[in-house]
Amino acid sequence: MKRHCGVGAATLVGVFLFAVSVLAAQVSFTPRVSVTEEYNDNVDLDRKGKKDDFITTVSPGATLEVLGPLSGIRLSYDPSYSFYADHDEFDSWRHNAFGFIWHNFSRETRIDLADSFLYSKDPLDARDVEDERGNIIARGDDRLRRRSTFYRNVALGRLSHTFGRENSAFLQMRHGLYKYDDEAREDSQEFTPSAGFSYWFSAWTGIEAEAAYTRGLYDEDLTSDFNNYSGRLRLNQRVSQRFGLYGQYYQIYRDYDDSRIRPEVDPDYMVYAPSAGLFYQFDPQTTASFGLGWFYQQIQNGEDEQGPYLAADVNRLWSYGRSTLRTRASSGIDSTDFSSDARGFERYGQIELIGRHDFTREFFGDASLRYRYSDYINSDDDVVDHRYTAEAGLGYRVTRWMTLRLAYQFNKLDSENTTDDYEQHRVYATITLQPEQPWRW
Repeated sequence: MKRHCGVGAATLVGVFLFAVSVLAAQVSFTPRVSVTEEYNDNVDLDRKGKKDDFITTVSPGATLEVLGPLSGIRLSYDPSYSFYADHDEFDSWRHNAFGFIWHNFSRETRIDLADSFLYSKDPLDARDVEDERGNIIARGDDRLRRRSTFYRNVALGRLSHTFGRENSAFLQMRHGLYKYDDEAREDSQEFTPSAGFSYWFSAWTGIEAEAAYTRGLYDEDLTSDFNNYSGRLRLNQRVSQRFGLYGQYYQIYRDYDDSRIRPEVDPDYMVYAPSAGLFYQFDPQTTASFGLGWFYQQIQNGEDEQGPYLAADVNRLWSYGRSTLRTRASSGIDSTDFSSDARGFERYGQIELIGRHDFTREFFGDASLRYRYSDYINSDDDVVDHRYTAEAGLGYRVTRWMTLRLAYQFNKLDSENTTDDYEQHRVYATITLQPEQPWRW
């Protein structure tokens, strides 16, 4: 099966490259190489027995981009190898590859195909996977430990169509594959088709609808395979050109394959989750919303759960002269199913701030702050996670080809009722060689 998928993907890319070349496409290539020297005070993300080390990482890489009148393709690959000064048993390769293909059938209809692959031993490499719009399509996983090699591949296909200034519809398919060398971790994969639309009856009143189905498959018997059905319906009412109110209804049905065999371990459930709030429209493509909701989870042969949740969605890039700030925030209800430690239905909230300031053309500073709250509703031990990541750095363009960056990063997991807590400090310097402009032909 994997072999056939690989051949099919290679054939698709080959055909696409031929097509865009015929259409007088522009080809650009950006090579790069970086060397990072790092001090890490907790390489294992351990709660008590911390191991510190100096780590040298060498990473060559490149990005190939082909742009035609109606189509485009971007491929990037960044392998790296890490050398540990004291714990050479941790020496390892990391492979990070990304591919993105798009084609405009017309001004209104477009298809996007994306694939993200990661192979690593570092749990903090398993960060969130985002699509081209900045939406998270696969959650990160920091409950791994460095001794465990893992790989993750997430593929996404999306067909979108716009009709009118604000009306749109889409069809989407996502496939995720998660593999772990550690026998205590369970391999899994997901298939998630979805569809939705947004339609405004007038300049003041609109509706949104979305439905998704997920098939979750596991290689071991620790977790049951499942079918998940979800859908939402939202009514928007503007009270001014940019400001409005909304009401939404969201429903989830989870059907485990083994629910009849072991209902106490994998009980089926239904979630009802209405919410209401405010939204602000920056432009036709960017809307921020904030609201409050209440969920009621009806569990088969079990004690039902219910409670409030905050519903928020913000993704906005701000520019102030030489400074930029990206604000991303989301909250609601979700399910953690495909990771090394799947805990199921959760109430979550997260916020991320990413800023940069150019002091001069050569000298710049950047910083980021991220926090995520996860309340795993159905965990037997009432697990609640608080994750913190903070980073600050200073960079200097030594030449048009060379950049030097010094940075500090702090990572922390505060997990209630578990022993997974950790705290990590990293200080590192990176030299990157990359041309100022891509090579074009």
